[in-house]
Amino acid sequence: MRLAGVIASFLLLSLTGAHGAAAGEWNDGVPMNNARAFSSAAVRGEDIYVAGGAGITAPQNSVEIYDMLGDIWRSGPALPEGVQQGAMASLGGLIYLSGGYLKESKGADNASLWVLDPSLGFWVSGPDMPTPRAWHGMAALGGKLYVVGGEGGSAASVLVYDPGAEEWSALSAPMPQPRSGLALVAHKGKLYAIGGRLSNGEITGRVDIFDVETGSWREGPALPAPRAGHAAAVFGENIHVVGGEQASPPQTHATHYVLDVTGKNWREEAPLPTPRHGLTLVPGRGGVVAIGGASGPGFYTVFTETDSVNRYRP
Repeated sequence: MRLAGVIASFLLLSLTGAHGAAAGEWNDGVPMNNARAFSSAAVRGEDIYVAGGAGITAPQNSVEIYDMLGDIWRSGPALPEGVQQGAMASLGGLIYLSGGYLKESKGADNASLWVLDPSLGFWVSGPDMPTPRAWHGMAALGGKLYVVGGEGGSAASVLVYDPGAEEWSALSAPMPQPRSGLALVAHKGKLYAIGGRLSNGEITGRVDIFDVETGSWREGPALPAPRAGHAAAVFGENIHVVGGEQASPPQTHATHYVLDVTGKNWREEAPLPTPRHGLTLVPGRGGVVAIGGASGPGFYTVFTETDSVNRYRP
């Protein structure tokens, strides 16, 4: 009987994985302490940092840290000011947060760069970006930070931050189709700018790929449906894109699209448990982790924010 029990436990572990999540399904994780949408997230080691987010009267400045090994959330160093729709990335053991809205209105975007050294436990101000950005994407690649898209007249330019020199520069090759509310990921020397909202309000499924080595853009396989306010993360050789919104009629989605970067076609996998936009997605726990967001579009965002955490293991 004891042997049978051991065998049964082994088979269960094989089916569900080390963290109890069945392959190909979303499983609930420990919820955040605060509900938040349009926050920013980055992974450092076994910790997921989630900062800021929309608020009813003003953007949030709180930071939460998820310990993936301990399966627990703890409070992190608060941001110097509340921000939503900024962009965050981890590089060289530091956490960087760029731009975003300081107020819940257009025109309140800013050019700030905040830097957190977790060993010190507080944020410091870095060099401002050359132009304000909000609802943009930022990714670390080759020891530098790349800022792509966002709202504003200068959003076509691609900004590059060199942390060693503490200097910003702009690429000579602008983004082919400027847009905000996109998802940006980096993988093997390339940046993938996925979906987003055009300046005329139209939402697109376009994908643009920037090759750092050649310094050029090319158009990649478009999403199966237009999306903005969605989230993306790389796990293995696959790009996962979840959630998002459409413009007409205003609606949020639970869709989950996956692109094998060696191929040319997107495929659909298990949708999120609930539709939402303004969420974040990061790699971790043997797959990807979807955090926060809101089920209601537009005006309803701040009233439908969630503290949900969902894990997906391919």
